[in-house]
Amino acid sequence: MRAHDDESWRRSTLITHHMDHPPQVKALVDELYETLAASGRGGYEAMITGEYAEPGEQVTYSQCGGGVLATIAMPERGRRTLRLTRLVYGGCTTHEIRQDLVARGLGSLAITWVYPPDAVIDAEDPS
Repeated sequence: MRAHDDESWRRSTLITHHMDHPPQVKALVDELYETLAASGRGGYEAMITGEYAEPGEQVTYSQCGGGVLATIAMPERGRRTLRLTRLVYGGCTTHEIRQDLVARGLGSLAITWVYPPDAVIDAEDPS
């Protein structure tokens, strides 16, 4: 099967075109995800969009493993393409995140874990 037949070309074109500016990868720890998701899907999406999306950026939400992925991209001036700026994972395991990144051709990117403001961080357990 050729790449364009399964629409993966859309994802790879978006990513490889901007490897000089790779996207940030954020992962919410379970405690933070559960707190934000308690307000329902709409509330969760509004909070993630408000925190991570810049004015003019487009945000799409999709399922990733057992959680949610927010894909944030900025339209490029004068072009019909988007530059992927952030991937925000909530409720996903490290393995699910890494699988998604590898599928996008971004397997080497670091994952930044996001904790609640009052969290005590254990250096041994990043998830």
